[in-house]
Amino acid sequence: MLHKKLPLNSYQIVDITLPNREVGKAFLYSYLAKPKDQKPPPIYLTIYASTTGLNKVTGILDILLIGSFLLSMIIMRVVARAIVNKGLNPLVNLNDQIKLFNYQKQQRQNHSFTFEENTPSYIEVDLIRNELNNFLETNRKMVDNEKRITSDIAHEIKTPIAEIITLTEVHQRFPDDERLAKTFTSDILQISNRMKVIVENLLLLQRTSHSLSIYKEPIEITILLSSVIHDLNFKYDDIKQRVVLKNTLQQPIIADAFCLKTIITNLLDNALFYSVPSSAINIVMNDDAQNVVFTITNTSPINYSETEVNKLVQPLFQHDDSRSNNDRYGLGLSIVDNICKINEYELSISQLTNGEFQVLVRVPKKNYRE
Repeated sequence: MLHKKLPLNSYQIVDITLPNREVGKAFLYSYLAKPKDQKPPPIYLTIYASTTGLNKVTGILDILLIGSFLLSMIIMRVVARAIVNKGLNPLVNLNDQIKLFNYQKQQRQNHSFTFEENTPSYIEVDLIRNELNNFLETNRKMVDNEKRITSDIAHEIKTPIAEIITLTEVHQRFPDDERLAKTFTSDILQISNRMKVIVENLLLLQRTSHSLSIYKEPIEITILLSSVIHDLNFKYDDIKQRVVLKNTLQQPIIADAFCLKTIITNLLDNALFYSVPSSAINIVMNDDAQNVVFTITNTSPINYSETEVNKLVQPLFQHDDSRSNNDRYGLGLSIVDNICKINEYELSISQLTNGEFQVLVRVPKKNYRE
């Protein structure tokens, strides 16, 4: 028996070889028996146990632990891959639609990204899809609008050019005709001036579509309106009698003079031209806590639909599809709309139930502090 001196109430485990040549362990323990006298002798306890069976069991446990760990890793990989693939299916589907977008556009005229059947929906992918569709819709409208504007510009420019060419050819063919020679110069000048107005308005439209230098200053609305009326007097002899101003402002308007004058000039010109002859044009200027409100109201002989009212700010749009009037080009309200957007003004166009046509411009007072 293995015997070692140990401190009382302590133990020790040591490796040993058992008498049958098996590997084992010995548990050594020392303690005092229940005392019957004053000096009891210490008792040493030694326990032998074979570790062969225990090693086999621990080996099997190690193999099972390692195997279960590897199996769990494989299962986790398979499950994670299946979940990720399932979750990415909508994104893969969207990506495939983007790749085939041009082909689909040519073959099926499919201009938007849609869900395929049996495809799950996810908020994250839906947001991307909706934003792409919104971009495509906006881009499509812009392209269609540019095509329409290009066509209308070509038409507006082509007409006076054709008139000049026709007049010149007729004058060359009949140079001695006094009736042609008498009005030839004035006709050419009139057509050229009309072309000049078209080009100037197109340039102003382009200028107000992108960038415009703004210099804000105090403006007396009555003085500005008098200047506008004076400028339009050559077109409307009775303008002073027709324009009725109601101004309740107690202080000047803080705005860019060019922008404000351009807005008032175009709106007043349209109101005078498209109103019932000799009818009054009411201009109201008032303010509230947040805005200065400028309103022009006129009696219109035309009943516009809601769609037509919304299209009035589109460049070169005219209610008269035949464009029989050579003095109107459909650019005034487009220029006003662009200027209002640049200055952060609110433009509202509507036709009231009584047939009156009303245009309202709100000038934010926050601009006064900028």
